[in-house]
Amino acid sequence: MTGRPPESWPPLIVVANKPRWVMWRDLALTVAMWAIFAIMLETEFELFFGRYLERLGLGDFDTEARWALFFQRLAPYLWLIVMLLALLGASTVATLHRIRRFLKSAPPPPLAPAEEAAHGGMDEADLLAARRLRNAVVYVEAGGRRRVEARQSS
Repeated sequence: MTGRPPESWPPLIVVANKPRWVMWRDLALTVAMWAIFAIMLETEFELFFGRYLERLGLGDFDTEARWALFFQRLAPYLWLIVMLLALLGASTVATLHRIRRFLKSAPPPPLAPAEEAAHGGMDEADLLAARRLRNAVVYVEAGGRRRVEARQSS
């Protein structure tokens, strides 16, 4: 990584050098997104404003809510939500049970110094000396052996 980024960062397109195709692209994307938004809200506009638009003579709108059909179409998603909440509740109960069982169990017995030293790749006397150090640095050498030295306080 080098130090500072170039002075022209971030690479912004400013009005002075904005290409014409960028302006047309932005306009087309904006119009397309507003059209998609209007299509998505068509039913809601009919439901809430259809009565007033009919009085103005702007069309014949079906403003009947049909709540039964709405909830019938929504039912699979509601069942999915219920299933996911049930799975979340079951996993919470299982986790709490696992934590409670862990907290009630006795801690494992400590390793004997000779066994711990063999596992750590050290001599038993070096391990016991290292335990007495207040601040230490552990070096792992190529063969997996460990060497402990007292850290110099600064």
